[in-house]
Amino acid sequence: MATRALLVLTVAIAAVLGTTHGASYTVGAPAGSWDFQTNYTRWASGISFRAGDQLVFKYSPAAHNVVEVSKADHDSCTASRPLATFATGDDTVPLPAGGVTRYFICGVPGHCAGGMKLAVRVEAASAPAPPVAMAPRAARPPTASPSPAPMAMAPRAARPPTAAAPATPAPAAMAPRAALPPMVTPGAEAPAAGGMPAVPPPSSAAAPAGVGSLVGLGLGAAVAALMAFH
Repeated sequence: MATRALLVLTVAIAAVLGTTHGASYTVGAPAGSWDFQTNYTRWASGISFRAGDQLVFKYSPAAHNVVEVSKADHDSCTASRPLATFATGDDTVPLPAGGVTRYFICGVPGHCAGGMKLAVRVEAASAPAPPVAMAPRAARPPTASPSPAPMAMAPRAARPPTAAAPATPAPAAMAPRAALPPMVTPGAEAPAAGGMPAVPPPSSAAAPAGVGSLVGLGLGAAVAALMAFH
């Protein structure tokens, strides 16, 4: 009675929570389905059922059904005390709990005795592998931004001293001009010993004497200029 209550509770919980994540196994596949041709003892022995897996029964609902029963009713093919009954032809039965064995038969008279019976041992779900501990990444030291080196300034070349303006050359000394000899007018008398000039002759003779003095002055100036250049 306790076993039947546990199975009913398991089915009810599965119906409320829905199908858990796990493997899904079609009964009798791949060679068959829920029928007379499949050896279900051999089929179940090749599978490791885990908590969270599910069974899928595929059949013609006009010919078969699925009844979950206790171990005693499974062994005796008794369908009068079902724990659960399925009759859609495409029934999914979850296996949420581990550490139990589930029993199924076909409830149509004679079918269980003909081989349509299945016992499934459900193991506890495998514990997930512990996550691999990742070594903490070493903190990267802060990147120091290099300060730009101060630009060396080239020393400014010393400005050469400003040369003093050349002194204005002193004017060249002029050689003293030679004194012109006193011009002697032709026909004139030499000066007296006292240095006083002679008294000119009368005006009647002055005209010819004036012309001659002009010619003499021009010749004297020319001679003086030649002497200055030499």
